[in-house]
Amino acid sequence: MLSVFNIIRLSIFSAVIAWSLIVIGVAGHLNTILIANEYTRFIPLAIFIAVLTFLIIPTLIVFGFVQRPFILQQVRMELAFTGFLGLLWFILGIYTATSPDTEVECDFDGDGTFEESDEFSTDTFYAQFHCIEAFAIFNAILLFIYFFLLLLLSLRQHRAGYTEVWREPATTYPWFGVASGMAPKGGNAPLTDLPAPVLSKGKFGFGGKGATKDGQVLTGSLPSTTSSEMGEQPMKAGGHYIIYIPPPAAARK
Repeated sequence: MLSVFNIIRLSIFSAVIAWSLIVIGVAGHLNTILIANEYTRFIPLAIFIAVLTFLIIPTLIVFGFVQRPFILQQVRMELAFTGFLGLLWFILGIYTATSPDTEVECDFDGDGTFEESDEFSTDTFYAQFHCIEAFAIFNAILLFIYFFLLLLLSLRQHRAGYTEVWREPATTYPWFGVASGMAPKGGNAPLTDLPAPVLSKGKFGFGGKGATKDGQVLTGSLPSTTSSEMGEQPMKAGGHYIIYIPPPAAARK
């Protein structure tokens, strides 16, 4: 079952792909019937951005469901790609929104004589022009929503101490919880489910879960002390040691 984050991600990406199809269809149609000039520069720009979207977004979707680790699955890569695409669609939306008004005329005979046409009028052109403008802005809004959502979630995890979140797969990371085996507060070593060492104020007990027939092997950090309470060699304060506790003499017989 998909997580809440993956449902949001897949919904946004699907809408972006659908609206990009509309943009490339309209832009491709205009490109075949209009003579290129300074007023039609938005057409190749729209086609380029739509094609780039078709290359990037489906790739992110496919790699998001791949079990093997790839760099394209990482949060930092997804932020880079969605932020870049969002910026391109925003530029296209601003460019079309600020374009000057123009009139559409037809050259029926190809002799340089321009006349108005009932088949493709200025109103028809502007209907398709504003269609590209609207869907470009819609795509920019959706991609920026996803970009900032992922960025805020990543910063939240980073501030909580999971500094490796930027290298984690965006689709499998537990954004609304703590992953089992993750290290808190900047640590890179994963947590384990092993019980804590049987240590209490520098004294070692017997009969714990780690006890064996022949004795115990305990690991852990000794408290700050200048000498061992075992009465043997002194140990460094705060050092890390592996302690073997032999069984009682009666048990060895």
